[in-house]
Amino acid sequence: MRRLIVILFFAMALFPGLRAQTSRFVIDDDDYLDRVTAASSKLLRKHKLVSLDSLRAQVHTKGSAVKLAQLSQQKFSPPDLCERLRESTLAVGSYYKCPDCGEWHFNSSAGFVVAEGGIVCTCCHVVLGEDEGVKESYLIAADSAGNVFPVKSVVAADTDADTCFLKVDAPDLKPLPMRSNARAGERVYCLSHPGGYHFMFTEGMVARLNRRRDEALDLHGRSNTNGILTRPILYLNVTAEFAPGSSGAPIVDENGNVVGQVSSIADAGEPDSGDENNAPSPSVPVRFCVASEEIAALTDPQHHQQPIVSAEPRPIPAHAIHVGSTNRPPKKPSTK
Repeated sequence: MRRLIVILFFAMALFPGLRAQTSRFVIDDDDYLDRVTAASSKLLRKHKLVSLDSLRAQVHTKGSAVKLAQLSQQKFSPPDLCERLRESTLAVGSYYKCPDCGEWHFNSSAGFVVAEGGIVCTCCHVVLGEDEGVKESYLIAADSAGNVFPVKSVVAADTDADTCFLKVDAPDLKPLPMRSNARAGERVYCLSHPGGYHFMFTEGMVARLNRRRDEALDLHGRSNTNGILTRPILYLNVTAEFAPGSSGAPIVDENGNVVGQVSSIADAGEPDSGDENNAPSPSVPVRFCVASEEIAALTDPQHHQQPIVSAEPRPIPAHAIHVGSTNRPPKKPSTK
């Protein structure tokens, strides 16, 4: 018997496929949304949710003494990195009452745990943006298992860089570390929710680093500021794919260190002749991610709004879009 055990041990060592395989994560998007909305409904009945109107009023540039996680030195294989990201990446978005059908829905963007104590990083426009017809909405965060955590407050924000820290009622979430000085050519990865397809893992590289001035956002997350520009913000352009629904997601290196955060997409090229408001066809997506240096600045309690670099109106491409909530139609739309 002992000899048989020894033989099996060596067989498993020589042929790893004989070992019990790690359970695979398989998601059913409709079931996931059902679980998130059901859990959010329970929290709402218990008066545990904070209205988006209340949270929007807290989005102004300020810093907070948040302690970031220690830099990771462990290199992951892509499948293991995906699992690691799933521990810390959340679906962040509005739980709202639909003005059309009267039902409650969840409209997801993304975010990641940036520090212990339930500190989550996402984009300012995820908090500020909302359909004008929606009269009642709440901001929530959900993990890959469908557990829902109320967003309690905005603890830090930078409206120029379009990034913020939220306090979430989930103190035991595992944070991702952050790393500066990403370089063009580095391999990077993203876990996000493009188009409402939750927890999609993509791979690419840093294509370039750039500084740019965007049109400042108003209190509703829209570019209605008459051409007033932000200060120059450091961005990464990456080839890892993402789409609307991905805003706030982490862009990480092979060690799981955050080097950027999904922000927006622009279409390269020229629109059709005489039509300056539409995207070029065929379009080439250029993906912008705010660099980790801009996010880390939020940990400075002295961080504050810097003077506007230029108030001179400059043309902003009409086809440059934030990649926030999916605005996905209800799963069971009315037949009327």
